[in-house]
Amino acid sequence: MEKKHGLVALLLLLLLVACGPTDNYGYPSKINFGKEGGTKFCSGKLGISMIYINDYNGNGKAEISIDENDTIIAKYYWLTAKCKRLAGSEIKIMAEPNTTGKKRTLYVYGSIYNDDATIKVTQDK
Repeated sequence: MEKKHGLVALLLLLLLVACGPTDNYGYPSKINFGKEGGTKFCSGKLGISMIYINDYNGNGKAEISIDENDTIIAKYYWLTAKCKRLAGSEIKIMAEPNTTGKKRTLYVYGSIYNDDATIKVTQDK
């Protein structure tokens, strides 16, 4: 009887682990910039293999480049995100000043294995 309880507990634990992380891999789920823009650093638990920037609908053709130091740079409209590819777990996010008079929102996606850490980036008007 004890073996059955142990087996059930083990299966339950494996099932929960298989569902994936719910903590966004340690990265913040949202950051906000003032209208003046600026730079923020976001740290997580795991390194990122690629970064993307999209709007709410998932649309976006961010300019993506990888420099000689293996730093990934993604730029889309007013937002730029940089990180060292698979080395370290920090993303540098830079917002240009907001001169539109409207609140702005974009999403930064960091690829981790077959999943993404998602950071909602907003900027005040």
